[in-house]
Amino acid sequence: MTLFMLIYAENLDNALAPTYLTIRSGTAAEFNKQIMDLLKKIEHKLNAEDDFLSIMKKQPGNTKLENYLSDLSIFMAKDGELTYPVLMNLMVCHEKNQQPVIYARDLTWKKLFGGVNYLTENGTTYSHHHLLEAGLLRRADGGFLILPVSELIHNPMLWFKLKNTLDSGQLDWENPIELSTNLVPFFNPEETPINVKVILVGTYIEIASLYNIDPLCSKAFYLRTDITTFFPVKEQGANFLGYLESLAEFHKYLPLNQEAATRLLRFSCRLAENQNEFVLDEKELTNLICEASGLAGRRGLQEITGEIIETTLKNREYRINLSEESSTNFFRDKQMLLQTNGEVIGQINGLSVISTFTEDFEYGEPTRITATIHSGGDGDISDVEHKADLAGQIHTKAMMIINGYLTNTFGRDESIPVSANLVFEQSYNEIDGDSASLTGLCAILSAMAHKPIRQTLSLTGSLDQLGNVQPVGGLNEKIEGFYRICKIQGFTGTQGVIIPASNKNSLILSDEVVEAVKNGQFHIYTVTKVDEAIELLTGVKAGLIEGRTLANNLQEEGNAPENQENESQETIYNIIRNYLDDLSENNEIKIRKSGFFARIFGKN
Repeated sequence: MTLFMLIYAENLDNALAPTYLTIRSGTAAEFNKQIMDLLKKIEHKLNAEDDFLSIMKKQPGNTKLENYLSDLSIFMAKDGELTYPVLMNLMVCHEKNQQPVIYARDLTWKKLFGGVNYLTENGTTYSHHHLLEAGLLRRADGGFLILPVSELIHNPMLWFKLKNTLDSGQLDWENPIELSTNLVPFFNPEETPINVKVILVGTYIEIASLYNIDPLCSKAFYLRTDITTFFPVKEQGANFLGYLESLAEFHKYLPLNQEAATRLLRFSCRLAENQNEFVLDEKELTNLICEASGLAGRRGLQEITGEIIETTLKNREYRINLSEESSTNFFRDKQMLLQTNGEVIGQINGLSVISTFTEDFEYGEPTRITATIHSGGDGDISDVEHKADLAGQIHTKAMMIINGYLTNTFGRDESIPVSANLVFEQSYNEIDGDSASLTGLCAILSAMAHKPIRQTLSLTGSLDQLGNVQPVGGLNEKIEGFYRICKIQGFTGTQGVIIPASNKNSLILSDEVVEAVKNGQFHIYTVTKVDEAIELLTGVKAGLIEGRTLANNLQEEGNAPENQENESQETIYNIIRNYLDDLSENNEIKIRKSGFFARIFGKN
């Protein structure tokens, strides 16, 4: 592809309408010398034909330039005077055969499309071709211009102008702001042909917003692609290590040895929350390597080692973990109440993640969740966080899912004659997410069955209405958060966390926690159903609730299977079922006693 450089020159017929010319890329210096020689000879009435031919030999096929130089020769020969002493303005210059790639930010009309600048002298405002500003769209001619969609959303006029320009292939010098002021009437530089590939980058939401602004914008897109920063370790791990090496070399940092590169790969896997994938965050990696390189250099090392990377990560965390240290002090001083030993009915340890203001640091913090039961109502759950406007929409949805599970499990035939209060204790900020739905349900089941929950365990997990435990985010921070509190209050060898089985690949824990698990000091349990979680928490079998009506019918006929659970067996679900049946029966007796005829005749 032949690249051209853009020149604006004085229009010999109309000084208020500068004209554009193009020359081949990489010939600017030579063209400047040739044009100066040509002008000198014309000025001194010398034969300049050889100079003219020499110029056109370097710019073959450029008819517009050829015609302009011919007109210029005639104009100068007739003693024509130029309005501005410098004939041409080289506005856009490209290296030879090197396509420009420009990433644009902080867009304004003039920055993107160029514009006309003005001067004022003695009360007169004027402009000329040397006061023209090219703009990024002209500078990217023959190459690529990368634009963030977010910038176009905030200024839709830019998008519509850009789309019309690309459709027509011509870029004018109009500015909607200047049209109303009319600074220099009739000053109208010639339109510039545009040959550029525009790449729009943005999130799904940003692109959808652009569609809302202009429903026809899809017709302007030649193709669309999704770009991911997540890569499989097995297939791309070796390439990642090579990428780190090139990154250090490009920025002139110390080289990384194999141990350091592997440690950064583990760090990237943790960012991705996946043992089998890593995320490519160039800014984050560059900052880490830069700091590690400086630390290694101060220690007199010739390369970055794994120990240097580990120290860098610890130093980085130390600088920004003030909120985590404050949290630790609250738990140590018993300002935040949380038990990591003993058993309590209706009380459970949940796991949450706290993000700092800039979200560059997250840490786990356990939360004490309590549930109480009272008779009456329709089996509804009173979510105190929601009523106090301290809960987000996803959290509210999670509470509804808990209610749906309880209704599906215990209220198929008739409404549940109890209601529950659920509280996130000592929580004073807004909470959101559904990762506490398993935790909240287990607390309610404990309260309904009147069976205590082991406070040595903490758990997290999303839930569906059928009792399936679903994966959650921030798992490593949550586990390390509970480990931190257990370490403060003293290990008993029975403490641990319950996590969704589908989250096993998300485990990329700190070396300290991994070692504690290996030594049996700390435990990690995985569950797929709420039944498994409640059994671990209470030590009582959950029991079978599915198909209960059919089983009862078979027992009445004497055809119950041998392995069918006995109704009197002490399981969580049987205890709750019997409790609810007793409540229903008592409520019916109360209703009969308070009936109209009972009050008149004094009969039950």
